Amino acid sequence: MKTKFTITIIAVLNVLQGIGFVLGGESLTKQSFPKDMLTEESIQVGSAMHWPLGVAFIVTGIILLSIRGLGLLEAKKVLLYIGFAYVFFLINGLLQNFTTPVIVPIPALVLIAIFAALSIYTSRTAKS
Repeated sequence: MKTKFTITIIAVLNVLQGIGFVLGGESLTKQSFPKDMLTEESIQVGSAMHWPLGVAFIVTGIILLSIRGLGLLEAKKVLLYIGFAYVFFLINGLLQNFTTPVIVPIPALVLIAIFAALSIYTSRTAKS
């Protein structure tokens, strides 16, 4: 797979995911915690905490879009480190699922795993 295409896909999905966090913070909060932990205040705090996370994903996507024109070696390095970052996201999501009351959606964990694998695979095999 080409580095530019892989970076573009991950960048666009980061921006879309960020927009989803910003616009859907309340819904995500309600889905992520057991009902007995949800109060009006906890929903407000959870929603507010999704905003900076969303902005971080949007900014990351914008940065990735801006580097799509890098040379092959530099793009492969970026993809490798993106892959490592997603491995940390995956570890964090799994730890939250198994050690806290937070419920990380399985589709999100699958998407994170795909991004990690795709990034690392492309960083190792890309020819252009």
